[in-house]
Amino acid sequence: MQQVVYVANPLSGLIHVFALTEDELTPLQRVQTGGQVQPLVISPDRRWLYAGVRPDFRVLSYPIAADGRLGEPFSAPLEGSASHTCTDGSGRLFFAASYAFDHVSVSPVDEAGRVQAPHQRLDGLMAAHSVTWLAGKDGAQELLVACLKEDVIRRFALNDDARLAPHPQGDIHTAPGAGPRHLALHPDNGDLYCLNELDGTLNRYHREADGRISARQSLDLLPAGYRGERWGADIHLTPDGRFLYTSERASSLLTLFGVDESDAALTTLDHFPTESCPRGFAIDHGGRWLIATGQTSHCLALHLRDPLIFRDSNNSKCAGI
Repeated sequence: MQQVVYVANPLSGLIHVFALTEDELTPLQRVQTGGQVQPLVISPDRRWLYAGVRPDFRVLSYPIAADGRLGEPFSAPLEGSASHTCTDGSGRLFFAASYAFDHVSVSPVDEAGRVQAPHQRLDGLMAAHSVTWLAGKDGAQELLVACLKEDVIRRFALNDDARLAPHPQGDIHTAPGAGPRHLALHPDNGDLYCLNELDGTLNRYHREADGRISARQSLDLLPAGYRGERWGADIHLTPDGRFLYTSERASSLLTLFGVDESDAALTTLDHFPTESCPRGFAIDHGGRWLIATGQTSHCLALHLRDPLIFRDSNNSKCAGI
């Protein structure tokens, strides 16, 4: 089955659309956004691609055709430059974190699936780098905001009027100087993970039955004895939840962690080279491929993986962007 990969290029203003077939990426389309495009997110029903654009701060809602190509966008304003975006589980709300403007905005999504102008902005969130939607088994709904320069993951509860308010359980504090950047949620075991940009570490947390989120582990992204710069970037789990990958830009390494099926503990398994300065990466729906972007190599690498072994970059394929 064909899958589709979307890659944003802020310098060119292009969204590159690739078809991912059995063993290669094939260009399908290049879409000019007319601005510095960066965060991309797909709606839960997979009918829309939402793209944040600057310096004319806005979000573009692109309809996705059956073959993955993008149609003409609908444009709505944003309150500032978006560094990361997400939607709620129903796709009726769109959240945008602004690292440069220290805030998070909340926008409604209309019945057709198009993002509208924000109806709420939360200020004073220093270096708000990412937003992550979290739905509890008890029906509780909240938004997590990684505030890099505060060393805090802010927790906000969603009210009945589709507005955010500080969570009654309070925020999650990382180690001083860690710089929380991106979060990932395990599909089954109730754990969540935080990649820290500044100290190059990975934190594991667990959601308790009473709503508390407690720290369980902190591991290094880099090999033992590493003495260089630290610049953590991205984090993703395989669809089955058995493995977790991180990327680190200074070393241009991907790190593989195993997730224990009995107690959910993380174990560092290996480190692998990829494209230079891997700012972002993704894992396909089947868990067979890892696609990594090289910010300084201007290349997109397609790495083959199997359930136990991640094959190194000598077995990867690359497409220029």
